[in-house]
Amino acid sequence: MQGPHHTLILILFAMLCTSFQEVLWTQPSKAPSPGADDFLAGAYYYPWYAAPAQSEERGWMRQALRGRLTPRQLPALGVYSSRDPQVIGAHIEQSRRAGLDFWAVSWWGPGKREDRALQDHILKHPQAESLQYAILYESTGRLGSFEQPNYDSLIPDFEYLNQHLFSHPQYLRIQGKPVVFLYLTRVYFRNRGQEALAALRSRFPNLYLIGDEVFGPGYRGAHAQPWDAVTAYDVYGQSFQIEGATRKGLGRLLRSYQQAQEAAHAVGTAFVPGIAPGYNDRAVRQGHPGRPRYFTDEPDSREGDIFVSAIREVVVPMVDDQAERMFMITSFNEWYEDTQIEPTAGNQETTMVDDSDSGSYYTESDLYPDYENLYLDLLKRELVQAQASREATQAEESEAAP
Repeated sequence: MQGPHHTLILILFAMLCTSFQEVLWTQPSKAPSPGADDFLAGAYYYPWYAAPAQSEERGWMRQALRGRLTPRQLPALGVYSSRDPQVIGAHIEQSRRAGLDFWAVSWWGPGKREDRALQDHILKHPQAESLQYAILYESTGRLGSFEQPNYDSLIPDFEYLNQHLFSHPQYLRIQGKPVVFLYLTRVYFRNRGQEALAALRSRFPNLYLIGDEVFGPGYRGAHAQPWDAVTAYDVYGQSFQIEGATRKGLGRLLRSYQQAQEAAHAVGTAFVPGIAPGYNDRAVRQGHPGRPRYFTDEPDSREGDIFVSAIREVVVPMVDDQAERMFMITSFNEWYEDTQIEPTAGNQETTMVDDSDSGSYYTESDLYPDYENLYLDLLKRELVQAQASREATQAEESEAAP
């Protein structure tokens, strides 16, 4: 028989353990930084690729601009499978080289190819702990058409994510909350879907939801209010599609973001700037002009100049302390839209020729270098320089203070 003092000790010990578990749950997990602690750098990641039956086949690159160039510019890893452990390991190493902290992984539903790739292959990879991971909830695949959305799967989907992913030690958290990016909230949850979103919030109050909200000028605070943070997945459509690959296009993007950030802050919502290196989806769909990765209105502009300018002029001044200075890149490996920063093989000459009948349908006579590791190295360089500049400024201010 135990005495009262022993019982009291056991009760206190149990309370201490419970409190410790709560602390563990609410603390933001963060993988060791690749080298720019001043930023929380993320990229949208697509685990949907399947290798062709024959290694020499073009496979899924047939629907990507780089696979239609003459000569072709293939990924450095070849036409790969997203489940290949060597590919996953290489992608993690490439991300670390670039200074990325996390991937927002495209997710199309329970048990789908992307879900299985994430759970069974990426998160179980021996190098997985080098990064963090969040979900990019693909609304177009889960909530039906734009014209007639159906929200029946929303809460069951999040029940599944909560059960299988949100408690993973490498899952990204902000303010102790698991982070979820929701694609095209400006379509599915603006002026409709409010009841579904309110039900989701009620069922899962401890989530950090980032809405894909910002698209052009005139963003309103009322649209930002339901979200912990707002961002823009589609960089191209609100800037360079309109103005071409020009300085004016980048300026248009910056002005939209500045106005959106002000509107979001007015209602207590954070802002996450998003950038992209370029855009060309002409190998997979019609109707959009492609845009190269240099400024066409500057004669001496080189490959990567748009990306560098976007980091310097959009990311660095606009990262938000409310969102742990997060920014997003569209994308790590969305080859179908040619927004990827993933390396190409780097063994082909620069070209403006493609395999269309005209020889220029896909390129529209723009130049496409086989850029290799360029974007990884540009990103890392710019983040390190920005951090050093900020630290120097802080040191000067500290010395000048009375």
